[in-house]
Amino acid sequence: MKKRMIILLVTVFAVMYQSVYASDNINIFVNGNPINAGAFLMNDTTFIPLRAVSEALGSTVEWDGDTRSVYIESDEDTQNAQIIANASESVVAIVGNYKSGYIPESISNYNEFTAHGSGVVIKSGGIILTNAHVVSDIENLTVVFSDGESYGGQVQYIDKESDLAVVKVNRLGLKPITFAEENSTFAGQSVIAIGAPLSLSMRNSATKGIISGTNVSLNDAYYPLIQTDAAINGGNSGGPLLNMKGQLVGINSSKYSGVGIEGLAFSIPLGTVNFVLEQFDKNGRVVRPDLEVTLENSWEARIGLPTKKGVTVKSSTSDVIKAGDVINSINGIEVHSIVDFNKALRDTYSSGSINVIYTRNGEQISSDIIPTTI
Repeated sequence: MKKRMIILLVTVFAVMYQSVYASDNINIFVNGNPINAGAFLMNDTTFIPLRAVSEALGSTVEWDGDTRSVYIESDEDTQNAQIIANASESVVAIVGNYKSGYIPESISNYNEFTAHGSGVVIKSGGIILTNAHVVSDIENLTVVFSDGESYGGQVQYIDKESDLAVVKVNRLGLKPITFAEENSTFAGQSVIAIGAPLSLSMRNSATKGIISGTNVSLNDAYYPLIQTDAAINGGNSGGPLLNMKGQLVGINSSKYSGVGIEGLAFSIPLGTVNFVLEQFDKNGRVVRPDLEVTLENSWEARIGLPTKKGVTVKSSTSDVIKAGDVINSINGIEVHSIVDFNKALRDTYSSGSINVIYTRNGEQISSDIIPTTI
């Protein structure tokens, strides 16, 4: 069987002259990865070798010269391997020593002195995204890359509410992960998690699962999370959750564990990731509006039942909103839990006043409040 490079042409030449542009003017990316394919542009249509695209997608291509037939074979195993291979260069392990003998109970059974987690490169100049809880209580921070090279790292920004942090290393020419579209995740979507679970010897190991749910509210979470059944364990924290294009859809952060509990892991979605990174770039920290209240979920929201109830003001130092008021909406967005409240502020506030609709003694009140910032 003889292999040849095949150029797939889907346009019939109707005239003798066409507008053709040189191949070096065209950049071809397949799932965010550049390929050198000898492409050319003709009458606003891009032509590219069939083999180049197919193999970039993880398929095998065979040419049968006797029958003049092209055979393209692709399977799930090949696709998974391609995604993991392409992304692994962007995934790192983060290791350090706990400060002042602090040892979280969740990892004390694995290593009593050394902490480790995962991270993902987001800028080629040495910028790495991880969880705040991975780096907040460690010193002598070291970043280990997929090629085994280690570099000292410094925490550049940290936000414990969102559980995100940025680490800087002095290494250039890194391969950043490609971000998916912000609202592209959905329940049932296949995903791959990459990280260093339990031990650095398992650096860049991968697990596969599906997205079990989006916009999941947990009582101890500040913003909504992605739920996945991809296996995530201690050390996976801060690593990427990828779609089947190899694009980042979330940062792995936590899981439920215990007898009878399986496949309950959580990732921070891109809505939160993008917001926090923009705040880091703009302010050096996350600036949040403060309505000077503490809140309490309804009984239904605490146990996860659907509810139309708002969130109750438990205490207040505000001149407008008082303890016992029930907040129903923020800037036109209904809120039924503290997570809803935080997300509404995140998504709608940039400056100026905040419109708050709340109920007091059975009366619905609308007030425009100028918040302080924290």
